[in-house]
Amino acid sequence: MRGGNAVPPADPQSFDTFAGDYDRYSDLHDPLGDWLAARLAELALHGGRALDAGCGSGRHAQALADTYDEVVAADLSPALIETARLRRPHAKVRYEALDLHHVTDEAGFDLVVCMATLHHVPDLDKALQHLRSLVRPGGTAILVDNVSPRPTPARWAYITGAVYELPADLVRLGPRDAWWLFRFRTGRRWLDHLLSDRYLTRGQYERRYAAAFPGAAFDDLGFAHAMVWHHDAA
Repeated sequence: MRGGNAVPPADPQSFDTFAGDYDRYSDLHDPLGDWLAARLAELALHGGRALDAGCGSGRHAQALADTYDEVVAADLSPALIETARLRRPHAKVRYEALDLHHVTDEAGFDLVVCMATLHHVPDLDKALQHLRSLVRPGGTAILVDNVSPRPTPARWAYITGAVYELPADLVRLGPRDAWWLFRFRTGRRWLDHLLSDRYLTRGQYERRYAAAFPGAAFDDLGFAHAMVWHHDAA
């Protein structure tokens, strides 16, 4: 191949080259979605305005629209935002292709949600402070991200996890979807993406997030850690 026609390698952090497959993966495997729904019900959060920062293909934003009057859903990936607009349109949801640092709103939000996104940002502390600034007095922030004893688990660990979960997936999903999910989770593009991630330990997560959100409560989700913070209206 001539040098002038060479195609640059895809950025492993980007979802743009496999947005459709990632959307299907999220449909088949979204334990955080179940946790978020239960937490919102437990806290009786509803009404007003909500922000889904790092919304992906819109699954959680669509769920927020069931209980909020207006939802802004932002993601850095134009391909994921286009997927969300096509597959999950909703009268209450406005999808925006934006870096979360560029989400600005003088009115603020009653709820700010960010799910499994913040390990992608180059400056975590800046991102946390920005998200806090978007929460109205009396509002709530719910931030969830993956954690790990190592910044980046080895490729074999992800493959082993996929093998371990395959029998349960066969029962839960049936052979067609379970086999598709297994092939996606052990495929090169997804593994390359995972190996570009950098995670905090659970202790690091609590220290960094508590510095930006004093008084926050934390929840151990196993592979992830969650933070819930209420902005004191006083």
